[in-house]
Amino acid sequence: MRSVLTSLLVSAGALLSVAAPAFGLPAVGETAVGRRWATDGPIAPRVMLITMEYKICMMTTGEAEINAGVSVTALWLSPKFDLKLTYWFVTGIAGVNPYWGTLGSAMFARFAIQVALQYELDARQMPSNWTTGYWAYGTPGPGIAPAKADYYGTEVFELNTNLLARALDLVKNVKLNDSADAITYRANFDYAPANEPPTIVQCDVATSDVYYAGTLLSESFGNMTKLLTNGTANYCSTAQEDNATLESIMRGTVAGLCDYSRVIVLRTGSDFDRAPPPAANLTAYEAFEANQGGFGPALENIYLAGWPIVKEIAYDWDAWVDGTPTQSKTAPSFYGDALGTLLD
Repeated sequence: MRSVLTSLLVSAGALLSVAAPAFGLPAVGETAVGRRWATDGPIAPRVMLITMEYKICMMTTGEAEINAGVSVTALWLSPKFDLKLTYWFVTGIAGVNPYWGTLGSAMFARFAIQVALQYELDARQMPSNWTTGYWAYGTPGPGIAPAKADYYGTEVFELNTNLLARALDLVKNVKLNDSADAITYRANFDYAPANEPPTIVQCDVATSDVYYAGTLLSESFGNMTKLLTNGTANYCSTAQEDNATLESIMRGTVAGLCDYSRVIVLRTGSDFDRAPPPAANLTAYEAFEANQGGFGPALENIYLAGWPIVKEIAYDWDAWVDGTPTQSKTAPSFYGDALGTLLD
C-alpha cells in the first residue's frame, strides 16, 4: 500500500525518543518495529512513526548534513509513500543568538543559510586587517558577496513566506516552557531578549556541520547570513541539518515527488551561541560547557510551538490540501535555492 501523508515531522537524531511521545505518535505497524529502512541512520533509532490513520509521520534524519540529506532523499524515493501533498515540518534544537532570542525560544525561519560553505583560513594566520578567517568563494576576502557563478547552490534557501505567516498566526498566543536553570543563566545577560522569557520569534537559521560557538564565529556567520540575502535575513539559530534537508526536498519537488512550498522550519534554543557579557566572568569555552538550562525547555517547546500547526494541518485537511500560494517566484526572489531552481 502507498500511504498518502498529510504531515511529516523531520528532526535531527537526538530528538526521537523525546519528541515522538510528545507529539502523540505511537510506534505502530511495520514502519516502526521489526525491520530496517533505507532511511535509518547508523546511530538514529527507527526513523519513522506513523499514526494509525496515516495522517502524521515522524522521521529522525540523524545529525549533520550528510545524514539529513541522505535520509530525506531515501524517504521521498520510497515507493511506499506519496509525499506530493505532504507538509514538511522540519524541527530541532539550536544554539540561539542572544540578540534575537533566548533559551527556549521557538524560532521559525524564512531563510536557511549554509554559513560555513566558504573558504577558511586559520584565524591565527589571517591578515591583520581581517576580522574572520572565513570568506566567500571566488572573492579576495571577507565581506564580499560571491558571484552567482561561484555558488554551489545550497548556500541559501528561502521558504514559502505565506505559509510561514499562516503558521505563525496559529501559534502567536502559545506560552512556552522555561526552567529554573535557564532563568538563572539568562540573568548573565544585561540586554533583551537574551534575559527575557522565551517567545515565538521569526528569524533565520544558520546551517553548519561544525558545532561552533563564540562571539567571533557567530558574528562572522551572522554577517554571511546578511551578505548572501542582500541584508534580508536575520541570523538567530544554529543547525547542522536544515540546508541539506531543504536541498533534498527541493530535488524531490523538481522530480514531482514533493512540494517545497509546504515546508516549515522550526528551531528551539537550547543554548546561547556565545558567552554572556564580560561582567559574567565566563570565557567562551566556559560558557559552551556551562549548564545553561535550555535543553529541556527546547525539547518541550518543539511540541508546544509545533503541535498546533501539525494538528491544524492534519485534522482540518480541507483547509490545507490545496497548499498556500508562494511569494514572488521571479528574480530577484530568493524562493527555493541560491541558483533559482524553483523560480519561474
